[in-house]
Amino acid sequence: MPTKKEAEEVVKTPEEIAMSEKTLEAQAKAEEKTLKQQLKERPKKLIFIPEDPINPDDLATVTWNGITYAIPRGEQHEVPDVIADIWTESYKATQEVNKRIRESTKKEITVI
Repeated sequence: MPTKKEAEEVVKTPEEIAMSEKTLEAQAKAEEKTLKQQLKERPKKLIFIPEDPINPDDLATVTWNGITYAIPRGEQHEVPDVIADIWTESYKATQEVNKRIRESTKKEITVI
C-alpha cells in the first residue's frame, strides 16, 4: 500500500524539469562567484613555480573548490594563500615520491 507521500507525488513536465535545472545551475554559478570572492579576499602569497622538463606545459594548475588557477611557470606570482599552500604541499609530495623512485632504482636487486 503506497504511503501518503507517495500518493501525493507530483510528476513534473519536461519544461518544469528544465526550469528546475536552470535554477540549480544559477545557484551553482552564484556559489562559484561567492567562492571566487572568498579567494579574492584572502591574504596573498608570492609563489614561484619552477619550469619542469618532464611537463612541457607552461602553466601549473591548482584547483580549490572547483576554481582553477593557471599559474605560469618560471615567474613569481601573487596568489591567494590557499592556492599557494595547495601547490606547495603538492610539490613537496611530488619531490618525496621522485626521491623514493630515484633511491629505489639505485638499490641492488638480489636474486635468490
